[in-house]
Amino acid sequence: MASIYKHKSGKWVAAIRNKNSPTRTKSFTKHSDAKRWAAAQEANQPLTLSSDCSYRLKDAVERFKKEVVPAYKSKRTAIWMLDYAVSTLPDIKLQKFQPTDFAKYRDKRLAGGLSGSTVNRELNILSKLFDVAIRDWQWLNTTNPVKNISRPKNGKHRDRRPTTQELALLEQECIRSGNETVWDVIRFAMNTGMRQGEILNLDVANVDLASRIAHLSDTKNGESRDVPMNSEATQIAEIHIEGRTSGLLFSNWTTGDGFRSTFTRIKTRACIEDLRFHDFRHEAASRLFERGLNQFQVAAITGHKSLQALQRYTHLKASDLIHLLD
Repeated sequence: MASIYKHKSGKWVAAIRNKNSPTRTKSFTKHSDAKRWAAAQEANQPLTLSSDCSYRLKDAVERFKKEVVPAYKSKRTAIWMLDYAVSTLPDIKLQKFQPTDFAKYRDKRLAGGLSGSTVNRELNILSKLFDVAIRDWQWLNTTNPVKNISRPKNGKHRDRRPTTQELALLEQECIRSGNETVWDVIRFAMNTGMRQGEILNLDVANVDLASRIAHLSDTKNGESRDVPMNSEATQIAEIHIEGRTSGLLFSNWTTGDGFRSTFTRIKTRACIEDLRFHDFRHEAASRLFERGLNQFQVAAITGHKSLQALQRYTHLKASDLIHLLD
């Protein structure tokens, strides 16, 4: 049934309320316009929910994985987060979820040692799921319960660069174990600032040795970019191209998981702790700043969309800057 009332702002608001349907509202300057809109809305078939609203979280997750997740860059991570939520949250109807359910989920994950940033990413995808279920699927007519809880503070940004000794140990272990290509991938990352996925998906056809440019057509932020290669990166690329015109530059692994497993084994055997492959991207950005490049130049190479995001990778030591001051 439609109701029309005057808001304190002076505008007329028309509201269509039906049982088991989301409320539809719209504001107008004139009362006559609000009345005409309400009549037109009521003439159409109203939006209705499932008669018993029996959809559960697992139903929403399965549909979300089919319809929404394919557009995500990190599909595997999104699927893992959603499946974990299904196994952890109460097995109840979507309509029954309350903010307290997600507050408990938040506290459990934090107590398990996860950082605030990681917990927020999990809550973000759950919040997106409820938004889609409410607005697009019309599976429930409640407010989004995930939005009605307080969020943990994001953890301190990681400030980790590999030491000279660690790099020497990694090189030695790569050679000893016959994984020289892993060492080449590490060196390529430190000399280009490219992400692991960007390196492993880099096709020979997109590497121009003459101009020393690696073209990335699909990056994390959804935009393509051209990455300049210094002499060391170019030499690595030349070795692995070997006259080929197509195929992956580093073709030893069919999946990112395969590379990660190999890198983890090498790191463990080298007795190196708390080092992630992404830290080599950090190292690359820091080296670029130490060579005198400005923020805009570094961002053009690394692909960071904001200077604020780039600052996470530029924790330069005072001792490294003394020669610049002199």
